[in-house]
This record gives sequence, structure tokens and C-alpha cells, in this order.
Amino acid sequence: MTAISPAVARSIVLRRSAVASTVGSAVEFYEFTIYGFLAVVFAPLFFPSSDPAASTLSALAVFGGGYLARPLGGILFGVLGDRIGRRTVLMSTIFLMGGASTLIGLLPTYNRAGLLAPALLLALRLLQGLSAGGEFTGAQTYIVEMAPAHRRGALGSLPALGIGLGFGTASLVVAATSASLSAEQMSAWGWRLPFLLCLPLTIVCLFLRLRLEDSPEFAAIVANAAVTRTPVRDVIRGHLGDVSRVAALTVATLGPGFLVKLYLGIHLVQVKGMDPIAVYGLLGVLLLSTAVLFPLMGQASDRKGRRPIMRIGFAAFLVLSVPLFLVVDATSRLWLIAPMVLVFAAVEPFVSAAVYTTFAELFPARMRYTATSIGFNLGTIVAAGFGPYICSRLTAWIGWEAAPGLWGAVCALLGLLVLGFTRETGRTALAR
Repeated sequence: MTAISPAVARSIVLRRSAVASTVGSAVEFYEFTIYGFLAVVFAPLFFPSSDPAASTLSALAVFGGGYLARPLGGILFGVLGDRIGRRTVLMSTIFLMGGASTLIGLLPTYNRAGLLAPALLLALRLLQGLSAGGEFTGAQTYIVEMAPAHRRGALGSLPALGIGLGFGTASLVVAATSASLSAEQMSAWGWRLPFLLCLPLTIVCLFLRLRLEDSPEFAAIVANAAVTRTPVRDVIRGHLGDVSRVAALTVATLGPGFLVKLYLGIHLVQVKGMDPIAVYGLLGVLLLSTAVLFPLMGQASDRKGRRPIMRIGFAAFLVLSVPLFLVVDATSRLWLIAPMVLVFAAVEPFVSAAVYTTFAELFPARMRYTATSIGFNLGTIVAAGFGPYICSRLTAWIGWEAAPGLWGAVCALLGLLVLGFTRETGRTALAR
């Protein structure tokens, strides 16, 4: 048997890590956000009301409730990841996410179980949030620690790529399911199918992660007996400023990003009355078509630095958020909206490909998982958890269909301001 050289072995390990990080992130965001895409369909089944908008708002509130559990999950899994290793925790988070997502597809509705139905839905949504709190930041921490110094941006962009793939796949699955079934079938049982698909997706992801090994950064901490038993306390004592920056930049990234990824689909179906099959099919195609930009922008951040790439993205979000919804407000023809949506979706890689790698680079390895999880999940509550709800309320309060664009613009402006107080991390060694 021919021996494998260390360089080849290292390449194999890195390739496995890259695939597992991308697929894991894609599966997580498919499972966590399929709820939002289907909220319009199943909301009356769990929150019956004479007003369809009220049912949808109730379902979106539960959607946001899942994000309330994320900080707790971030602390729990972050601490475990910093104490026992990244790989073991990443196995646990994807298992919990997949189990909770699959069970949502098996829940009884209000007509069969009464108040128990929405209570169980909320409980499973909270379990999703708990696992999501440690999943993405764990994958981000892991791949940044595995990457060579000159490729941290390129490889660190892969979990962000997974977000786009997860959202795009969720959109296409909802569109395909809706196209294959009648409205009555979709309401009766068809909405369950995308949730049940989570089971095989989770099994595939678990198989990929079984083949991983822990990062050299964590192995070095163990070898040097430098594993901290109190990562949360260490973060609070020495890194609250950077945690605050992570939280603010998360709001700035996900606020505008989720306008297209999640809220726009709800808006076009609920407010504009467009065909959900066409809407979700278009969003899925557009999100997947821009996915190639994530690794390209990650490579650019390795060459030019993280901050210049993020600055371009935040500035574009600031300029384009309101015009996006002005276009949406001006027409009911989906093909006229598509070019603007494509341009807006293409902006996100400029931000996401650099910002998430920066998060991991800001902190020492002994508390990296915990610190990034706390900051990211605090920001996620605001931007992704209640962003769609805020957008819905803005439209109702102001009476202007372009009002959600104001939310995206404010978030992007926050990103530009915070970026001025965030150090460049692209050309520095990871701290232990």
C-alpha cells in the first residue's frame, strides 16, 4: 500500500472539513427557515383566525420565538465546544436540529389537538433555536481554525455559502411541493413534506461529520493544557467590546439579507397576492445563482482585507434596500421584480463572505466558539428572529408597501458605523 504524504493527507482533511461545513450550514438553514417559507400555508392550521394576516403574524411570532432560544444554545454549545472540542458539539447540534425539524412535520393541528398544537409547535421551534445557536458559529469556528492562514477568507466563506444554499433549496422545495399539489392538498398535508425531508438531510450531514477530526487549534490548546473551564466568564471579562461588534455586525448583515431570503417571499404572497409557486421558485433560482460569489468574495477578502469587502456590501445594502421595495410596490409582475432581486441578492456575498470569518478571527481559540456564539445569536434575535415581524408591522403602521426597505437601510447604516470601530483581522495570525 502506497503511503500518503503529509501534504496529501492534509489536503484530504481540509477538503472533508470544507464539504462538511458547507453542507452542515446548508442543512441547518434549510431546516430552520423552511418554517418561514411555509408560515402562510400552515398558520391557519395552528393559529385559527378570521383574519389570515393575524394567523400569519402569530406564526411569524413563533418563528421569532425560535431565535430567543439561540443565545442559550450559543452559550451551551459554545462552552461545550471550547471545553470538549468542536467536532463532538457539531454532531450534537445537527442531530437536535434535524430531530426537531422532522417532528414539526408530524405535529397534530389545532383542530385535532386544540391548544396543545401551537404549544408543541413553539416547543419544537425553541429546540430548533437551541441547536441553531451553536451550529453555524461552530461550523464557522471549525473551518477558520482548519484553514491555512492565506485561505481563511476563502474557506471561511463556506458556511455563509451554506446559508445561501439552504435558503435557495428551501425556496425551491416549497415551490416544487406547491406546484405538485392542489391548494387543498398543500394545506391538508403537503406542507409537512419539506419538514419530513429534514430526516434524510440530517443523516447525510451526520455521516459527513463522523469523518472529521478536531481542529489543530483546539488540539494545541489541549496539548498546552490551556483549555478554559470558564469561557463565558473569560469572554465577559476581556472581550465584551468585540462581542458587541459581532452582535451589531450580525444585525447589519442579516437585516438586509433576510429581506430577500425570507421576508420578500412572504410579502409578495401575502401583500401583493402573487402565486407562491412562482415566487418561491424565482427566489430559489436567484439565491442559488448568486451562491458562487461567496467563495469569490472570500478570496477577495484574503487579498484586499475583510473590511474593504464588507464596506462595499454594507454601502450597497444602504443604497438598494428602499429601491428594492419601491420596485416591488410599483408592479405586480414578477419578471419585472426579478432583476432588482438578483442585484440585491448579489450584494450579500460582499458582506457575509468576510464578516463571519472576521467574527472567528476576533477571539482567542480558548473562547472562540463561546464568544462568536454569544455575539452572533444576540444579533440574530433582532435581525432574523423579529426582522420579518418588524417588516410586517412597518407595512401595516406606515401603510406603505416599501416600508420594509427602511429596515434594511437602517441595518446597513449600522454596519458601516460599527465597521469603523472594528479592526482588520485578515492579515493577522489566529490568537490562542
